[in-house]
Amino acid sequence: MDRVEILKATSLVGLTSSLWLSGIYFGSSQLTVPLLFGLPVDTSAKLFKDLYYSGAKTVVPLALLGTVCTGVAGYLDPEKRVGYAIAATSTIGTLAWTRAAMMGNINRLLAIADDKKVKENVRTEEMDQLLRQWQWMNAVRAVLAGVGGVLGLLVTSRIL
Repeated sequence: MDRVEILKATSLVGLTSSLWLSGIYFGSSQLTVPLLFGLPVDTSAKLFKDLYYSGAKTVVPLALLGTVCTGVAGYLDPEKRVGYAIAATSTIGTLAWTRAAMMGNINRLLAIADDKKVKENVRTEEMDQLLRQWQWMNAVRAVLAGVGGVLGLLVTSRIL
C-alpha cells in the first residue's frame, strides 16, 4: 500500500470509530440509563454495573483505535495535521474525561452494586440522582467523540 491508501484507510477508520463511539455513549445515556430510573436500588445498581463493564470492553479499544488512526492520518497529511490532531485529541478526551470527572460517580455506583451494606443505606432517589449525574457526564463523552468524528470527516473530505 502506498502513502495515499494508508492515509485514506486510517482517516476513515479514525472518523468511523469516533462516530461509532459517540453513538455508544449517546445510546447508553439516552436509551439505556433512563430505563433504570425508579427501579429498586439493587436492580438498577446491578444493571448499571453490567452496562459499565460491558461498555468498557468496547469504548476503550474504540477510543484508542480512533485516536491512533486519526493521529496516523495527521502524520501522513502534514497540510491537515492540525485538524487531525484536534479530532484525535477530542476522541481520546473521552477517556481523560472519564478518568478525571466521572470516576467518583462511577465508583460510588459500583460500590452500591458490590457492597450489601452500602446498598442498604441507599434510597431509590439517591440512586436516581447518581444515575442522572452519570447520564449527563456520559453525554459529554458523546459530544467529545462526535466532535472528533465530525472533524475527522471534514478534514478527510477536505472541507477543512
